[in-house]
This record gives sequence, structure tokens and C-alpha cells, in this order.
Amino acid sequence: MRRIWISCLAVCMICVVSGTAGASMVTVLRGENAPGAVLSGQTAKGTVVLTFGNDKVVIHEQPLKGTGVPPIHQDLARDKLYLIRDLRAVKDRSGYEVLYSHSGFHLARVEKPGELAGIRRLSIRPVKGNRVVTERATFAKGIPDPVINQILSLLEESSYEGFLSSLAEDLQTRYLCTQEILGARDLIKKHFESLGLETYVVKFSGSCWPKRCTAPNGYNVIGIKRGQSRPNRFCLVGAHYDSINEDSPCGQAPGANDNGSGVAGVMELARVFSKVDTEASIVFVAFSGEEQGMYGSKALAKSMVSAKPLANLKASNLKSFMVMDMIAYYKENYGVLVEASNNSAKQKTAAAKLVRLGRTYTDLEIEKTFDYEGSDHQPFLERGMAGALLIESDWGNYDYYHTADDRMEYQDIPFAIQILRLAAAMLATGTRASLPWILTK
Repeated sequence: MRRIWISCLAVCMICVVSGTAGASMVTVLRGENAPGAVLSGQTAKGTVVLTFGNDKVVIHEQPLKGTGVPPIHQDLARDKLYLIRDLRAVKDRSGYEVLYSHSGFHLARVEKPGELAGIRRLSIRPVKGNRVVTERATFAKGIPDPVINQILSLLEESSYEGFLSSLAEDLQTRYLCTQEILGARDLIKKHFESLGLETYVVKFSGSCWPKRCTAPNGYNVIGIKRGQSRPNRFCLVGAHYDSINEDSPCGQAPGANDNGSGVAGVMELARVFSKVDTEASIVFVAFSGEEQGMYGSKALAKSMVSAKPLANLKASNLKSFMVMDMIAYYKENYGVLVEASNNSAKQKTAAAKLVRLGRTYTDLEIEKTFDYEGSDHQPFLERGMAGALLIESDWGNYDYYHTADDRMEYQDIPFAIQILRLAAAMLATGTRASLPWILTK
């Protein structure tokens, strides 16, 4: 998974426009019921409330009354407080003091924000006012559709684990600029073909960083299951199959969580839905070049709005899309983040639908955010398409991110299947899937 960074000029502007430098405190109020009554009377000038799921992080100058909760930090200069998302390997994250973290977002004290400007894979913004960073789904579970439940029952832990092992154990690396990634490309292609999918391998251009090894071309692998009555209407699910080890790009990079977990999920969904009848089509995509700059997803998104898109995959015919990036690890939060856009009604509707389906068909804690960037969902959202990224809530705490130790042994297969249940439910509803008689008799 890769995120964006901001320029030195932007950081300098942040330094100018950020709030006052008065001494502040940070208090974290946890739980669904605690914040409301307490904060209703906390309207003092300068109080800022950041919402992260069920947590309210309050930045304030006067003590909070009636909470009984002590501040976690005191005597903070308000103009030093920033929201940060840092996509570097955990050991390389520096230049700021983390005060609070949630789903990859950090509230941090930054003494010299200008020094973070040149970091390619870090985004930073000042804390200027109340903000819902992530929102927890709190409504009750819905009533499951029996047909969808039957389709979800086709998901198999052993099958998913086998796909993940073939990517993260049988191959030394899937770094874009090595010959080994071609083995992953061919493995996915062979799988799609074995399922009878309409299969394409599409070359795209890009560049390698931080080091070029053998520099083969980048390729997306696409498998299409055509719908029976509306073949030109489609839902898309994708994940990137390239990996990276920031310490040794041309060395070992098993990428089990980032992102063997996601592309193994695409392969398992393709296996399941190859047995299912659908009115609309399903497009399964394994992107490459995500770690270098989302090259594969950018190429496909651009193609979908061109005059002659591949296999009639027009953006105007897309019902919804999902990207899965890091879905097999949890440390403390047994949950998934739906990262989407609120730039249009159809984009907000797609996010809301994913949240509802997650509550109905999984045991996960579901949160959503409209603060999106840096994985393969971004090019599609920026072109106005409706969909979201599905990513584990604890990805920011994964110690082996972008290292040689991102291995199978740290992945939780049953947890990954829960996220796949959400993805499968979205595909089933979006394509009006049904089980053929042979599977239901």
C-alpha cells in the first residue's frame, strides 16, 4: 500500500495558517455513550473535537468537567498539532511525536513540519477544527439474504490460504522491478483462465524506485465473468500483487499482508463467483505498480474513461468497485476501514452500502472515512467512480510493513475471510447473483 506526500510549499503554508500557539491539553474519551453528554457543554473557545470511531479526542485549554478522565498530554502548543498518515516502514517513521493513533491516522506533535515536506510517502495537515476522521457503524445488523449467505458459505479458508502461500511463500519477491514478479503475473493469469474467465494481461508504463533491478514491464491481470442478462454492466474488485522491501528492494519481499492478502482475496472471490450466476458482469483485477505510484490502477482507470476501453469496460457502465489492500492482520481492532469519497451522491451511497453489508454479514467492527489517498482506489475515486478501499483497521500497527518479514505466519486467515464476506456480499448484491440449481438442490 502506498500513500501520497505534500510539498514543502504546502507545509510552509500549513505553518502559517495553523491555529494559535496557546498551551493545550489532549483528552481521549472512549466509548459510544461517554462523549455526548459531557461535550455538549464544552463550547469554550479553542476546544477541538476529533472523532475516531467511538473515540473523541478533545484538544482543549480548560479542564473537561464531569468526565473523570485525565488528559493524556498537557502543555501542548496548538500550532504544533497535526494529523499524519505515514506509509514508511514502522522503524523509519520519525520527525514527530505520536499522541494518539487510530486506523493509520496519527494525532502528532510536530516541532519542524517543514522537515517532513520531502518525505515521499507521508501526508500531513494541521488540526484546525472539529473533524470526523473515521466514523463507526453503530446501527443493528440487518437480516441476511439466504441466497447471499449460501454464496458466502462457498468461501474457504484453505483455498484462500493456498493462494496466499503461492504468492508469499513460493515467490521470493513481487517487487515491480524484478523478473520474479512475472511469476506472480503468470500465476494469477493461469488461475483466471482455469475458471473460464475472459482473461487479459495488459502492459502499462511506470518507473522504479528506490532501485531498479531488472526492470520488466508492469502488467495488470484482468479476468471477466460476463453477466447473463446485462453483460456490459459490471462490478469490479481488485488488489495489487506487487510487493516491496524498503531496506532491500531487489531482495526478499514476500509481501504476505501487503498485499498478498488482498490479491489472494481476489483469486478466492473469482473461484467462488465462477460457480455463481450473475445478471451483471464481475471484473477481477490484479494490479501491479501500486508501490511505485499506483501505475496499474491509474492505467485502468484512464482506460475506462477513454474512447475505446478494454473489453468494453466503460466507467459509465461501472456499478461499483472495491479495492482490497492489507486484509489479513489484526492486533487489537477486529475491524475493517471502508475508505471512500463523499464527492458525489453515488460515491456516498456506495460507502454506506458497504457499511450496511459489513454489519449484516460479518463480525467485524466497521468504520468508514472519506479521507482517502494512496492505494489503488484513489484513481477511480478521483475520476468520479463509486466504490471504496477495504483495509484492516490495524494496518498502521503492522510491524512488518514493507520489510522482508511480512510473512505468512503473521496473517490471520479467518479474519481475512470476514473481510472477503463483505466483498462477496457487495458483489452478490451489485450483480444480482444467484446460485445455479446444481448447487442448491
